[in-house]
Amino acid sequence: MHPETSIVKLDSISFDKLMAQQDPFQGEECRIDLSGVRMITPAALVQLAVVCYALEEKARQPIIILDDSSVSTYLARAGFLAAVRPVAHIEPPLFAGFDYERLRGSNPMLIEVSKIETGSDLPPLLDHIVSVLRKRLKYPKYDAFDVATAISEVCQNTFDHNHETCGFIAMQGYGKGSKRFLEIGVGDYGNGLAETLRRNPKNPEIASDIEAIGVATKLGTSEHDDPTRGTGLYHLLEITYKHEGAVQIRSGAGKVRYRMDKRQGWTFSVPYVPGVQIALDLGTKSGRNRKKILDSAK
Repeated sequence: MHPETSIVKLDSISFDKLMAQQDPFQGEECRIDLSGVRMITPAALVQLAVVCYALEEKARQPIIILDDSSVSTYLARAGFLAAVRPVAHIEPPLFAGFDYERLRGSNPMLIEVSKIETGSDLPPLLDHIVSVLRKRLKYPKYDAFDVATAISEVCQNTFDHNHETCGFIAMQGYGKGSKRFLEIGVGDYGNGLAETLRRNPKNPEIASDIEAIGVATKLGTSEHDDPTRGTGLYHLLEITYKHEGAVQIRSGAGKVRYRMDKRQGWTFSVPYVPGVQIALDLGTKSGRNRKKILDSAK
């Protein structure tokens, strides 16, 4: 068993520290030891779900180790345990108590970890996001729909560009009033940006996953030879810039974190995880909690 991770808050940033420490894709046992973790954000839940399904696809069963009952309860309430139960083993086994799936959709500030396989999965999730943006974060109607459109395009990519895999989405709101902010995680365990973009010979040569992220965020870049395609990640960055949020795009062994007050991206080489995973943080329209959002992008 791995020692405690020394990670207390597992988010889209510290997730890579966890992967570097444990690397469940190597070795005989696929253990993901969350001992010591006391908080997990939606983007990290999506990333963990992606890892579990990627391991299962390689005929390896991941083992998730928990040492805190409150974290176990949160994972059940956030829909993570239901999402990974078909492919992962939880230690210690959770008691067969309350059915948290009965609460799915009841918290307006939460989208439980949800599998997305076709376009028909998206409308209720997008409606939920629009509702939170308008009612809780005070976004004007058209701004809320713009954000939902960008999320929709990113979600669509999880099954449009991959075969025999699926995507995941999760969301949670934090804080109150003008200090309220929102995190949305979307991810898949498919081919990743580099392999997808190489299918179109009109795209420039791509030597690395980090380079692929840079190419994918340019308007009109796609696996398809169609100028109307390839707007998803570009649109996501433009929307995040407009609302002074933060976004992280991770693919394969590379990631870029964009801090939107400077419209700049920081690149990192990270442990390999299949597919593409995205974390988006947005604050309230009036009096955004910029410090929390920007701190998450440092």
